[in-house]
Amino acid sequence: MAKETLTEEGDTDIPYKSSTDIQVAGMVIYYILSGRHHPFGDKPYECEYNIHKGNYSLDHVQDVVAKDLIEGMINEEPKKRPKVEECLKHPFFWTTDRRVEYMRRVGNREEVAKCRNAEQELICSFERCAGDGSFNQWKNKFPPELVQKLDGKNKAYPDNTLGLLRFIRNLHEHYAQDAAQLDVIATFPDLFGCVHKFAKTQGWNSEIPLKDMF
Repeated sequence: MAKETLTEEGDTDIPYKSSTDIQVAGMVIYYILSGRHHPFGDKPYECEYNIHKGNYSLDHVQDVVAKDLIEGMINEEPKKRPKVEECLKHPFFWTTDRRVEYMRRVGNREEVAKCRNAEQELICSFERCAGDGSFNQWKNKFPPELVQKLDGKNKAYPDNTLGLLRFIRNLHEHYAQDAAQLDVIATFPDLFGCVHKFAKTQGWNSEIPLKDMF
């Protein structure tokens, strides 16, 4: 049950709204993705207490995009929970093509375009978002001849996440036939979540052209 439906015994005036369904749906999504765990605790007595206090753990789900969706849905403040339409537009439900388009747009940002001369703080911040999913060896995942083609003379992409994003952008922008033969989402399964998480912390998702995708 949602936080606002937890009432004292005998209190029948329950403020039931659509946001109540959102929180419960968030709990159900986590239950399914985590293999039958509850974000507020698996024991009934602790679960109700944690719902009331807003204490939760999403440790049983590794997908950072799914976590982002669930965290918003189970927010203890009903007004801060996303609407149904917002939930359905969340990146967790995006197709592969849409996820690639999102990364292409991120790769088109000025900060990423300057990946070869990017500020060290930006590089480090991005790598922290990547965590264990570091992409420092990303060039090894592409055909050598393709990397050589895009690197060009004295313009090699840096071996970090910014370099990878710019590479993906230019690959789809200038070498569509080569791009069509590759599945970057399958090749880098953690990349989209990393990029979405970083872009959100930077406020990029609320700016054009990324804003149009949400």
